[in-house]
Amino acid sequence: MFRSIFIRIVCLLSIFAGSGVLAQTSAAIEIDIPAQPVGDALNQFAEQSGLQVVLYADDAEGVETTAVAGKFDDSELVLDALLASTGLEYFFINDRTVSVSSLDDEPGGDSDSKNLGPTPILMVQNATQTQTTVSSRSDDDVAEAREDEASVPLEEIVVTGTNIQGASTGSPLTVITREEIERSGFGTIEQLFDALPQNFGGGVSLDTSASPDRRTGENRTAGSTINLRGLGAGSTLILLNGKRMAPSGEGGAFVDVSLIPLGAIERVEVLTDGASAIYGSDAIGGVVNIITQTGFEGASTSLRFGTVTDGDMDEFRVTQSLGKSWQGGNAFVSYEYFDRDRLGAADRSFSENVADADLLPSDERHSLFAAINQEISSNADVYASILYSARDSGIRNNFGFPLDRTAETDQLNVTGGLDYDINDDWSLSIGGNFSQNEFEFDVQGLAANSGRGESEIVQADISATGDLFTLPGGAVQVAVGGELRNESFLFESFLFNRVDVDLDRDIFAAYGEVSVPIVGEANARPGLRALELSAAGRFEDYSDFGSTTRPKVGIVYIPVEGLSLRGTYSESFKAPNLADLSEVTNGVLLFPAPDPASSTGSTLALDLFGNNSMLDAEEATSFTAGVDFTPEAAPGLQISATYFSVEFEDRIDVAFTNPFLPLTNPGVFGPVIARNPDVSLVSQIVDEATANGSFINLGDGLVGPLIPFDPAAVGVILDQRLLNLASTEISGLEFDALYQVASDMGDFTVGVRGDYYFEYEQTITPTADANDVLDTIYNPSDFRFRAQFAWENDGINAAAFVNYTDGYTDNLSSPEASVDAWTTVDVQLGYNFGSSDQSSILSGVALSLSVLNVFDENPPVVAPNFTSPFEFDSTNANPLGRFIAFELSKQW
Repeated sequence: MFRSIFIRIVCLLSIFAGSGVLAQTSAAIEIDIPAQPVGDALNQFAEQSGLQVVLYADDAEGVETTAVAGKFDDSELVLDALLASTGLEYFFINDRTVSVSSLDDEPGGDSDSKNLGPTPILMVQNATQTQTTVSSRSDDDVAEAREDEASVPLEEIVVTGTNIQGASTGSPLTVITREEIERSGFGTIEQLFDALPQNFGGGVSLDTSASPDRRTGENRTAGSTINLRGLGAGSTLILLNGKRMAPSGEGGAFVDVSLIPLGAIERVEVLTDGASAIYGSDAIGGVVNIITQTGFEGASTSLRFGTVTDGDMDEFRVTQSLGKSWQGGNAFVSYEYFDRDRLGAADRSFSENVADADLLPSDERHSLFAAINQEISSNADVYASILYSARDSGIRNNFGFPLDRTAETDQLNVTGGLDYDINDDWSLSIGGNFSQNEFEFDVQGLAANSGRGESEIVQADISATGDLFTLPGGAVQVAVGGELRNESFLFESFLFNRVDVDLDRDIFAAYGEVSVPIVGEANARPGLRALELSAAGRFEDYSDFGSTTRPKVGIVYIPVEGLSLRGTYSESFKAPNLADLSEVTNGVLLFPAPDPASSTGSTLALDLFGNNSMLDAEEATSFTAGVDFTPEAAPGLQISATYFSVEFEDRIDVAFTNPFLPLTNPGVFGPVIARNPDVSLVSQIVDEATANGSFINLGDGLVGPLIPFDPAAVGVILDQRLLNLASTEISGLEFDALYQVASDMGDFTVGVRGDYYFEYEQTITPTADANDVLDTIYNPSDFRFRAQFAWENDGINAAAFVNYTDGYTDNLSSPEASVDAWTTVDVQLGYNFGSSDQSSILSGVALSLSVLNVFDENPPVVAPNFTSPFEFDSTNANPLGRFIAFELSKQW
């Protein structure tokens, strides 16, 4: 019955869009492809015909197509016209995939200069973006390679934010390609994300290793994570090839991305929208999907050395990658060794006031990634991958006394699965994932401490995707699936000889997603080229706090070619961290609290502090509206802008850190104040706290749990535990512009990517007034961008980047002070000596020089305070200074 009603509703929408429900879908294809390079032309053909196109990169070099426009009864007629003067030929691998290549040496060039292999370029077209996977092929005969193409497993690329291949969800998506990574000059993945304007440096990051965060505590493992929109380290879902990673840190509160080797990454997809309807918990600020290489052919060796120009911090990295493809499969292995020295505070003018301290930790890491894909039948493929990283780190802190902290961290991720094509329209995926993070730290000094932790995720999932039925605008596609997941976290404190956390939970999830093309190529009309709706929902049941259901809807409207309007509405959530649910370390404090409402000026208060086993999920509502513009008059120009708004409620935090404050402001702290408590409740709380040794009695100025007191004298209970009370509201504009042009002088790229905030308000309790923290110290600046200019010609490449963070106010100093804007410039120069199949000893060799912060700009000066003893804001700037790196690589 539901399906019948759904079909009727969609058909009515189709009528409204200008197509009768009884209209037959025409077999004619409307084509409009201008004269241009063959790769761009075939991308447009893929978009307009709905077919996938396989093209060998060497065959595309220097090849131009003629213009083709009009209505065609068959896609073969289009290809005949499009490729008529190119010397290229085509054949259909199946009814949805066409291969384009050359049997002779022209115009793709000499066969001796080709790096041939069985894995081609696959162009997969969706409404907002074309994804391309590129790899090489061996020196086999081209004709023989073409005979094997039908057996080659083509990578189906599903864009982050949807389970339906090629669907348009309307969400803003940023893709950082391998080319961008190499051009950036960065040596680590944390540097890559540090430069992303949508990512806020506050919380857990390399730059804040020397400064404790209020929620996550001291970064004892020297880890780094991603904090989209500044909504919290755990409010961005981080995936590795679409799978979850076990969290790290003393509270198990963040995924440590710094353990992922940069050399194994193919691309990074950043979804800056709520996505719990697709992925479940944590996807509030967005989703970051780190995708590794799989189609690499041959061998690659890379050596990199870098150093600061002021100080003693050196960095060394070696990467060795091997890839092999065969009929029906491929394998990839990459090893990376990374070693970096500490950066001493004495080496920087803005921190030399703090003796015996470091700004950045030392880091020695070994990482190994391996993946294999194999076709086991004409309609089934299996895959498996493993990532293992081991890191030793160390840093000296000085918060009034010197501390030396060392840590060991190990990360293991193992995934595997089966993809099965049920028929031409439906496919089935079955997968599993095991992820483990182990860490151990030791802090030596006046406040010695040490501990170890272990977190694990075990997950099994199944999903099916396919066409439900066909409308005049195209096929209605759906995805349904389920997931079972177990999460566990253990933390043991060696100092107190106790287990602080030993908890686990089971999660069951079921989800569904639908993509409805109301208007498509077949029923387009002037002013309405395409209209696609999407909807998703996910139900999750947690064994420790209950169940939740979250929806998401999206729309994409294309009035004319090259202009796309989109929008989304979503509801997301974040489950409490397991460590936040453990009350082992909770305490009770009895003391006289200042109280203006008391005739004596104070009231005996019982203060409860620590974690809370009754915590519920944090919740968020997100809205986006955006535009994408790719004008036909300016090929190579792409402009995107997105308005975003997030209301983040029931946030887990402590309402106050100073227990002497709440009674002086009951309007703000009313929700955590309980006056005239029942005597039996007070006795119960004290008895339980005394039994576990956490009751501290300051009632008469003495310290000790056995000091006699009268429970009836307690006039108020203050709740300083973690509670679902805080909220955050943000809104702003995300923008991205890119212009790429090819000329006789080389290929040029100019672009800018940034964020501008309109508001950033926080509320500590439901009765408190909102506090606008935008443009204040340790909070996001209202304007941040990264601009680029790149050029490449004849093996020479050069790039320059401008990083800008707007000025703000240091509201912790007295009087308040203005903090200057911070602008840095990065440059990269490189030279490639030629393809690896040439006979020269330098063939396949590439050299590069990169300089970060060319002009050695110091971070803007701020006054030291209770948060940090250093004279800079580590959340909005980094202390690295000018850093020069040389890299030598060889393709074998």
